[in-house]
Amino acid sequence: MKSVLIFVKNSQGARQTALELKRFLEERGFTSSMVLSTSKKRSFSRGYRLMIVVGGDGTFLAGARVASRLGIPVVGINEGRFGFLTEIERDEAPTALGDILDGRAKPQRRLMISAYLKRGSRIRFLGDYLNDVVITKSEIARIMEVRVFVNGSFTVHIHGDGAIVSTPTGSTAYALSSGGPIIYPESRSLLLVPVCPHTLSNRPLVLPPDSKIVLKPLIKNRNSYLTMDGQEGMYLEEGDRVIVTASKRRCLIYTHPSKDFFEILRGKLGWG
Repeated sequence: MKSVLIFVKNSQGARQTALELKRFLEERGFTSSMVLSTSKKRSFSRGYRLMIVVGGDGTFLAGARVASRLGIPVVGINEGRFGFLTEIERDEAPTALGDILDGRAKPQRRLMISAYLKRGSRIRFLGDYLNDVVITKSEIARIMEVRVFVNGSFTVHIHGDGAIVSTPTGSTAYALSSGGPIIYPESRSLLLVPVCPHTLSNRPLVLPPDSKIVLKPLIKNRNSYLTMDGQEGMYLEEGDRVIVTASKRRCLIYTHPSKDFFEILRGKLGWG
């Protein structure tokens, strides 16, 4: 396959970088299609060899969901402010893409999570996500309650601002800000993190990948909101249940060709 999908943040800098990458690909004999991340287009043809995301971490998460459905690997070129997932800077792109296209680089297989909403007797599949599924309060200065069950067993009753179920990739996002641990991104585990719990005994919990996590928010007056990857979401109703499991899909990610995960942690998060 000689075709590449370029998934681009809708900003002047990102669009310019995408055009430069498009010319680079053409010089190497590849065809490419450029799609803005804000496009309403939701159907993508198959047959691509690679997705190149040009933007920040939010653009990368949106692109990763598409790439996982298409079964193709993804690589991120940073045109955002933080760029933790889009590890490769614009001036590094030709070298990194050359290694990828010539077969000198191998992608990492990242765990994703599947989210379901149970409302009454109906269970609705919400999607597969690379970072996290979050239930938080939607009203100012109110404590919310979430009961958590793992594999059918009652686990914890959280009083606080909500609960996060995260992948290892998402452990350095909202979960980290809420006091969760950093998990190596290629690990096979799920992470449960209470958000601002009002008791010292509510601590983060690392779970095996075959866990079925059920979140039961105690809802009053639409005070709970469900968010997936920080980009999709909805208000929850009384009696709703959110079910999270490891997805059958994996996200294939090409990382920085010369910096390992710990160097990215030190450089981007000031870790260590």
